Amino acid sequence: MDAIELPLLWAGVRFCAQNGDSDGLLSEAARTGLHLTAITPLPGGFSARCAAWRYRKLAALARRRRVRLRIQKRAGLYFVLRPFLRRRGLWVGILLFTPLLLWSQNFVWAVDASSLSVGQQARTAAILRETVSLMPGAFVTQETLTAGEYALLQSGEFSWASLNFLDGRLVVEAATAKPVPDIAAGTMQGVFAKVAGTIVRTNLTSGTMLVTPGQTVEAGQPLIGTARTERDGTLIYEPAAGAVLGQFDWENQQEEALVISAKRLTGRTFCKWKLFFDGKSISLPGWRSFSEETALESTRHVQPEIFGLKLPYSIEETTFYEQTDEEITRTEEQAISLATLHSLQALWEAYPDAEIVAKKEDIVFENEVLHYRVVYTIIADITTK
Repeated sequence: MDAIELPLLWAGVRFCAQNGDSDGLLSEAARTGLHLTAITPLPGGFSARCAAWRYRKLAALARRRRVRLRIQKRAGLYFVLRPFLRRRGLWVGILLFTPLLLWSQNFVWAVDASSLSVGQQARTAAILRETVSLMPGAFVTQETLTAGEYALLQSGEFSWASLNFLDGRLVVEAATAKPVPDIAAGTMQGVFAKVAGTIVRTNLTSGTMLVTPGQTVEAGQPLIGTARTERDGTLIYEPAAGAVLGQFDWENQQEEALVISAKRLTGRTFCKWKLFFDGKSISLPGWRSFSEETALESTRHVQPEIFGLKLPYSIEETTFYEQTDEEITRTEEQAISLATLHSLQALWEAYPDAEIVAKKEDIVFENEVLHYRVVYTIIADITTK
């Protein structure tokens, strides 16, 4: 591009010159270095272009030669920006907004945990919120990120965790912890019987099996040892690990009242809100229509959005549900079913792999209370380390 054309890109004017000594004006403009371009003859004069800041000098030359100048068009970046340059409020806003925008990039605007499952995302958000206050609206430092990674590892759900923060976006990455192999979970102290029973099946992972199917064992008796002898007589020690399934009786007792007092929802609710920003919380005003002490409550966290853009703060919404006491009368069949369910829950909690072989129940009602006793004959892993 010609160097003469460059000033016109910033601010140029197109004008026409008529009457007077227009030819003399052209000659004097060239002699004084005004650099007119795109000169086009017109009846009684000419039209041309020049840089806007040279037009005033050209107008002075035209007045001496009685030439009438008239601007036809203004062009260039200056004339595009001039309406904005005159608005002082706009520039003050830009000067104030720019530092604020740079400062706000140190806050969490959005959390990306898309590499995790839905359940893991919810648990991760709760861990970071409760341990290091890391949530939308929180101010982020390297110490906060390190503490957050440590908190995720301490939860036991992840074997590896990484928190990366850039321009207001917190990226959470983690690997699910894998179960420890049986041989690594072994013990050098040996494996012993948790309860007395009859051995049904064995499954040795590491060590030496000390019992055989059909054998009767007592509680505390060794089942798997840590030493074994090679053919040449060499004694080798290795962790004791494995499963020993035995058959034994397991007893449980339950009491269930026929008349109980229970809570019932009335349908009335009210909400409380808290605004979280920069690690601080602000309670927002709300209307309480009943006491919180006896109410059932549910809490959720919401990050507001404007046109799909998440804002760098979060709101905690707690909903309170009014409850009232109500007396409920249960039939004997219902009480027995409930007692049976509670006994089975206790059994599965104690022996998750239990296989029920037989059951014996003892049912007594006295003073509107069910006294329930059950003896299960089960097959389950009886090892304890």
